[in-house]
Amino acid sequence: MLIIAAAVILLAAAVLCIALGVFNRTGISHSEKTAAESGTQGWTAEKANPDAIVYDGKTYVYNDHLTNYLLLGVDTDGSIQEPKEPGSAGQSDSVFLISYDRVKETTVGLAIPRDTITQIEKFTPGGESLGFYSDHLNLQYAYGDGKRKSCELTSAAVSRLLSGLPVGGYAAINLDSIPRLTQLLGGVEVTVPDDSLSGKNPDFVKGNKVVLDETNTETFVRSRDRQIEQSAITRMNRQKVFLEAFASKLAQEQKKDASTVTTLFETMKTEMVTNMSNDQFVDIAVAERSGGIQTIPGETGHEEVYDVYRVDDAALYKMVLELFYTQTEDR
Repeated sequence: MLIIAAAVILLAAAVLCIALGVFNRTGISHSEKTAAESGTQGWTAEKANPDAIVYDGKTYVYNDHLTNYLLLGVDTDGSIQEPKEPGSAGQSDSVFLISYDRVKETTVGLAIPRDTITQIEKFTPGGESLGFYSDHLNLQYAYGDGKRKSCELTSAAVSRLLSGLPVGGYAAINLDSIPRLTQLLGGVEVTVPDDSLSGKNPDFVKGNKVVLDETNTETFVRSRDRQIEQSAITRMNRQKVFLEAFASKLAQEQKKDASTVTTLFETMKTEMVTNMSNDQFVDIAVAERSGGIQTIPGETGHEEVYDVYRVDDAALYKMVLELFYTQTEDR
């Protein structure tokens, strides 16, 4: 449950253009990627079992012990509960997928860069669909209502990106709620991963251990130098550090006091949008983190005036198979 603020440059003009679908940042057509374009030509649907996939001569089926949750950090101020028109709902600048294995009681996380280029559905300010475009993933949230519709649209976009992986739940929270998270846990200790914030806070020097609280958490997970290309990736890596540390602290506190997650959930409920239950948050909190948080494979770039993250489709497909599917037999 991370919170990120986005760049807001010439906001009124940009939002209007985006909302009306006036420009397509990548110039790519509306059509969805074909299997050849996505680099997944090596797989076929198993005719005897429509839920099975054959890849490189091996058969895989989805691990139905998993429930996948999408955690979003949104770049809006004020109450996230206020409905907004498509195009002005804010951007999901922090995107993490947490997969929970209900049998093993373990979790693995995926970090998805905000600038990932993928298929998103665009809408007019009146809510009429304009179809699908290749564009930045973080824009998908903006085309909803800033609440459940935005979460559902982003969940669908992430599912498409991950070859149809089911997303069973979501939780979105905005920047105004950043200090509350660490305050409720009495602070979260992190090891600073780089020197990108040393100019803002002398404590944020690579390798330094810092306790994040209500005074400095927002800087750690939000700030970046927009003049530096791919500063969002550097920021995302700090977010991964924060999320891992936050999860560890939450698990420790939950073991000491079984009401910790419930208290946090009830306190934050009015400051987030979610379809998840308290019990689901508890499951995630106490689960063993078996795979850490992995970033989806791809390459960074800069096109026109925007940073982009181009996914390595073949590598991502293999990652999806390894993390979310089980091999059943060789063909």
